Amino acid sequence: MEVNDLAISWLLHSIKILLGDESIRRYIILNTIPNLKHTLTKDIRTFSPFIKKNKTRQDKYKSIEKYLNYVVKLDSIIVFTATNIQQHEDDNETHFQSFIVDNDNKIVYVVDPAFDKNKEDYIGIYYAEVTHEMIKPYFESKNYSVNFIHLERPAQSTKNDVFCQSWSLLILLELLENNKYKYKKSDLEIKIPKLKLERYKKLLDFYKAIFKTMPELQENLREEYKGSIRDSNTAFEATATETEDTLTEIQKQELLEIDAYELLKSMDEYDM
Repeated sequence: MEVNDLAISWLLHSIKILLGDESIRRYIILNTIPNLKHTLTKDIRTFSPFIKKNKTRQDKYKSIEKYLNYVVKLDSIIVFTATNIQQHEDDNETHFQSFIVDNDNKIVYVVDPAFDKNKEDYIGIYYAEVTHEMIKPYFESKNYSVNFIHLERPAQSTKNDVFCQSWSLLILLELLENNKYKYKKSDLEIKIPKLKLERYKKLLDFYKAIFKTMPELQENLREEYKGSIRDSNTAFEATATETEDTLTEIQKQELLEIDAYELLKSMDEYDM
């Protein structure tokens, strides 16, 4: 793999990490939608899939429930994100889902990037487990209606698309801008490009806009990119197979000389 292609792979990995991070995600939401009422750290949460040592999946569900008990006591709208919870130690698959809780009208809006309007319960290529198994039943027990945001077609339609943290944030921001989530069900359907290349262009434009309009995040991108490469495994054999987490020392040095933000600006949809 050419150094530039390898760098793009690590750059995309770094962006996925950043956009899945609770503090970064909250920062982007508040800078894009500054008129949200509930803006404290405890208000805009992102629940990761990973279970801490000596804890269980049930403990993770309880932490989400504790947060939801707080949320329903507020007024106006609250936004948060949750992922499917890992099944076992080796389970690294995540599936981000975003939520808008409208307490005044007792409605919850669910953003599932794999949403498929043609499938039963709208279950697409990934199962929105945390929604169906925990969050939806919780709010329904409080007499809220839970509505999935309809996508024109799934944003994630193949296993190769691992950008759920990006799609869930992008769609959430689109819904919050101009209060689009309040549209009548019959009028609200988020447009998703038909061609995969066009979907990748939509994501890339989103990435470029974030780091251009919030230049303070450019350093976060550089540091995540460099840190990921430095922390990667090193292949000492001259014929080592190039993988995302196995690099030769020479490759590491070449990659670390590349500026992550400048690389992002130079990318087009084919690079995705």
